[in-house]
Amino acid sequence: MTRMKRQGKTNRNGIWQTLFYKTICGVLVLCLFAACKSTAGTTSSGAGITKTEETFFASVLDHTFRFETLSARLKFEFKSSEKELSSRAQLKMIYNDRIQLSLQPLLGIEMFRIELTTDSVKILDRMNKCFMTESYENIKGKSTVDFNFNNLQALFTNNLFIPGESNLSAKQFRRFRITEDNHSVNLKIKDETGLLYTFTAGEDERLHATSIHDKSDKYTLTWDYSDFQAVDRQRFPFKMEAALTSGDKKQGIVTLTFSPPEINSPLKTDFNIPAGYKQVTFSQILKLLDKQ
Repeated sequence: MTRMKRQGKTNRNGIWQTLFYKTICGVLVLCLFAACKSTAGTTSSGAGITKTEETFFASVLDHTFRFETLSARLKFEFKSSEKELSSRAQLKMIYNDRIQLSLQPLLGIEMFRIELTTDSVKILDRMNKCFMTESYENIKGKSTVDFNFNNLQALFTNNLFIPGESNLSAKQFRRFRITEDNHSVNLKIKDETGLLYTFTAGEDERLHATSIHDKSDKYTLTWDYSDFQAVDRQRFPFKMEAALTSGDKKQGIVTLTFSPPEINSPLKTDFNIPAGYKQVTFSQILKLLDKQ
């Protein structure tokens, strides 16, 4: 490895129904794909790990965005070959506990709410008066994806992670294969299923993208970060773009554009189910998605 550089008017009801299910596609399918679990079998950088690599890895960790709570208003956009939709949204995060996304497309009125905790996912659809709540273990039995909350939390906050694990220290740099590419550095690691995770850091030693490739290299999820601004003496990306690609074709892109987030303030979250709402399953959600 070379020396590391250290520089710094259509049917309104139909539109929002489509937005809901495309949101499910974006937030669940994209993010579930990104959060596959592993336990061992990672790549190594082989012999000759240098002090320079270790120092760079430690510096990337130093730029980890740290928070106990995070709340932000944002613009949520979904784009595919069929639709381009957008909505106002509210994101709430409690570290290692839950992520809650509220979509408010009309005058700040909530239409949908999605909540992910360490063991389950919940969806509230106010337009169709239904809700879903299922554990990841149950979803795992119905799909090929094994969800991991910690990976998704890291993706939402521009942090490095080891697939399927909750903690990361500078001593674990040997588990990554580190390569230099022009003015960026790639930190690569595989999981047991063969998924390849590539974290790309710039000369500022900060992550600018996370990519996940499946074993056959047919599907790729790329989560890009840009427009870094100061938040409580830290740098936070005010724009994130998650794109799922199959071959050379993009299946869908979710873009999140943030207003200045507030961190480490008391934060309340709730998921109250109104009376009369019908419970549906994850499988039913997928079937409804297929019909859109």
